[in-house]
Amino acid sequence: MGIQTWLIFLGVAAMTLIVWDGRRRKRKRLTSGLPESAASRVPAAQAHPLPVVSASESLVGTPSAETQPAASLSCDTEGSRIGVATRVSGKLVANEPVVVKGCIEGAVIAQDHPVMVTTSGRVSSYLEGCEISVDGQVAGRLKAGDKITLRSRARVRGIMEAKRLECHAGAHIQGEVAPLPAG
Repeated sequence: MGIQTWLIFLGVAAMTLIVWDGRRRKRKRLTSGLPESAASRVPAAQAHPLPVVSASESLVGTPSAETQPAASLSCDTEGSRIGVATRVSGKLVANEPVVVKGCIEGAVIAQDHPVMVTTSGRVSSYLEGCEISVDGQVAGRLKAGDKITLRSRARVRGIMEAKRLECHAGAHIQGEVAPLPAG
């Protein structure tokens, strides 16, 4: 084998490694929930997704609720997902869980299913679900069949109706909190 053959072989091997590394990085970005352009600018310590805990778990009676993640809706469940780079104008009606990472200008209705608005998510107008978890911005009316959870980065402006309300330290509320009407 001549030197030219070895150089071609090394070039092909280097390109193969670059492609494999690119695929690995792309998978890592997609699992972190950030768009590809934003993930390259965010430090690795900030790129991790929110902790996932099943909604049925309870933190009551645990020694330290601050050291454990709060009960929340799982981002890994099947359902409708509105991505970070997606903007929807109009009404979204779903018969499955909904995760909002983008912006919705209009109503989000998932009557018998959980709805989650992540840190990057924004909803204006109306939000309805059996359980609602907010870590982003919501302006308008929130109506939950059971519980509304406002996480630490939640910004809510409007009327909230639910049987139960869980509000974490740091959440901002501007508006009214009302019990869900009977019936």
